[in-house]
Amino acid sequence: MANFLHIPIVLGSIAIIFWVIWSLFGSLRTPVRPGENTGVTTVITVRDNGEGLEQTLKSLIWLQENGTVPGQIILADAGLNKEGKILTRLIVKKYTGVVVCNAEEVAQWIVTASENTHKTTK
Repeated sequence: MANFLHIPIVLGSIAIIFWVIWSLFGSLRTPVRPGENTGVTTVITVRDNGEGLEQTLKSLIWLQENGTVPGQIILADAGLNKEGKILTRLIVKKYTGVVVCNAEEVAQWIVTASENTHKTTK
């Protein structure tokens, strides 16, 4: 009977240790806090068929949703093939706020995103 009492104690101890480690990990991920005249724009360069793009995007969106990295996400077409262009079109439909543009247009999109961010924060 005494051995059965050890199981909840051990499980509770493991849960507490896990919680402490998780809390420390969370404090290491310092959220990005843009100032009044600053903004955050993440540019993902995509080429060929865009392999790995959706996983990268899911990670960034997760960071946005939990408040770690706010801002605009731009997919810069640096030579997408037909399959890659179809993928990026589907991604833009799936994830609101994600923009696709040519690599040459990235600077203009950053300015546009910055202007829109400052309008909504004032």
